Amino acid sequence: MPSKNVTGPLFGFLALIFGFAALVSLLFAAKPVFWIFLLLCATALVIFARLRFADFVNFFVSRQARYGANVALSIMGFIGIAIFINAIVAQRFDKRTDLTRDRLYSLSEPTRKILKSLNIEIQVTTFIGEKVPLADRQRTIQMLELYQREADLLTISHANPYIDIQLVEKYNIRRDGTVIFEALGRKPEKVTILEEQKFTSAILKLIRKKTKKIYFTVGHEERSVDDFNSTGYSEVKAELENQNYVAAPLSLLTQPTVPADCEVLVIAGPKNTLTSHEIGLVSKYLAQNGKLFLLLDPSVTSAKDVNKGLVQLMKRWGIVIGNDLVVDRASFVFELGPTAPFSSFEPHDITRSAMQVSIPFPVTRSVTPLEDRKATDSAGKPALDVKSLVKTINPTGVSWAETQRNTDETFNTEAYTPGLDMSGPVSIAVAAEKKNETRQPDTSSQQSGNTETETTESPTRIAVFGDSDFATNLFFRSASRDLFLATINWLTLEEDLIAIRPIDLRQQALRQMAVQDIRLVQITSVFLIPLIVFIAGLVVWWQRREGGSA
Repeated sequence: MPSKNVTGPLFGFLALIFGFAALVSLLFAAKPVFWIFLLLCATALVIFARLRFADFVNFFVSRQARYGANVALSIMGFIGIAIFINAIVAQRFDKRTDLTRDRLYSLSEPTRKILKSLNIEIQVTTFIGEKVPLADRQRTIQMLELYQREADLLTISHANPYIDIQLVEKYNIRRDGTVIFEALGRKPEKVTILEEQKFTSAILKLIRKKTKKIYFTVGHEERSVDDFNSTGYSEVKAELENQNYVAAPLSLLTQPTVPADCEVLVIAGPKNTLTSHEIGLVSKYLAQNGKLFLLLDPSVTSAKDVNKGLVQLMKRWGIVIGNDLVVDRASFVFELGPTAPFSSFEPHDITRSAMQVSIPFPVTRSVTPLEDRKATDSAGKPALDVKSLVKTINPTGVSWAETQRNTDETFNTEAYTPGLDMSGPVSIAVAAEKKNETRQPDTSSQQSGNTETETTESPTRIAVFGDSDFATNLFFRSASRDLFLATINWLTLEEDLIAIRPIDLRQQALRQMAVQDIRLVQITSVFLIPLIVFIAGLVVWWQRREGGSA
């Protein structure tokens, strides 16, 4: 029969092995197995203590135990001091550095500017339950924490949409994954798309004193913001409302003037001619520092341009709109053909958020800056700053603006005709700005003691696109959405909202691990590596016990 000197250590080793197996089972969430190994560990430990009771007691009063206790207390004290110092440093010097390539853990500069100017208290309440994917939940909470770090007046609370029934009824929550932004005395803003642009938009709605109106002309078969079909602009309206704008229809035929609250006048793809009265209203509006967004489709079935009045008006503002059809034989939407070219972008405040993407423009005409502009201001600078925004990608012979028509007045797009067609790359969108001169203060008021500073009136801004299809519900995706909204923001002098766009984490995703790969990593890190260390410890212990060298 084995002696106690052999049986005792054996049960001690078994207790360690069963304890380690219980820990591994707990990490793998195998609770039944965990309880079995835990029971075996406790049994082996009791038998070991019974067989080697004297050694078991002497261990706790031995010199090694005292040394071990002193080391443990020293380690605990060091950890306590480190935690205390870390708490003080974190409180006084709370700084973070985002080293990710796409700035995943940072807010955009426009959002930070808005948060720094925050002057009212805003309460944010999240209703994010288990139906929202874990990654989206974590990303949203991290993002809102970044908002809170930038603004002392912003506080965040988290509610469970399935437990906090009173709050759910109070805010009329109908969707898991809703965030409420609320300020005293103002209507709460509800966000159901968990991204930075929507959060910043909700804050803007709360801090702004008024909502800016964007008027879309009607009466000429233009794109309608109330049309939910593939050719409508209903998604444009929804996105404008997300950015604190109101999209409203406007009939110029029934108006003596463009409404005073019009921030931007949008004329999107009219198929019928505007009257001279309407053209006059638009001209007067621009002369009074107005903002115009003009989207004119080419006339593909007739040589007569129904938008000739608008074309002539834009020429007075340094913009030439061709009666042609842009063709690109190499870079186009395959389903639509060469008359739906992809684009490249020119440097501008509008296009800086879309420089790395390519947007298709189905059936577009050329829009170019007028080359012989001579008008200058009092300082001798050009009175108009006209720049191309979008051009076709390929050069002459591959892309061009076709002017030749067949006998039925449709375009002949078979080949480029030098001297008649416009050579590529062809400009299909232009932005124009007239910066009004600084108004000097009244000298008489200065002599009377009233001090006035120099003021600059709002500039006149115009954006003209040779296509209105790119913003329809059918094509209104992330890239075209960003371009359209960036244009609106530039026209309304709201450049701070340009380039706030969601980060596509799918582009940075690593290779999806298979189930066997996940198991291998778990077994290696949780079981195999600790087991090797454990066996090495047993070997060293046995060698020392037998008197061998360590």
